[in-house]
Amino acid sequence: MLIFNITFNVESRISEQWIKWMKTNFIPLALETKLPKEIKVMRLLNEKENEDKTYAFQFHFKSMEDFMQFEMQHRERISDRYQMLFRGKLVEFTTLLQEV
Repeated sequence: MLIFNITFNVESRISEQWIKWMKTNFIPLALETKLPKEIKVMRLLNEKENEDKTYAFQFHFKSMEDFMQFEMQHRERISDRYQMLFRGKLVEFTTLLQEV
């Protein structure tokens, strides 16, 4: 099992609007590809250094092939939407994890 994690640091003033948009638009678009088997959304609770909110979106893939297909054929199209709507109001980074 592979977990593709996108961590977002989002301005507090737009975080509720952003998370609602992500849950009603971004997640359904990603699941429509039928490549991630599950997507979990987490919020970091122990932030001390800034007032923004941090979220992690964890995409669970059965195989590297499924992940690569998602990465090459779908991710940019899906991500472009939130990047356009919330430009300058969030920062993101990604990690790829393997369950052991």
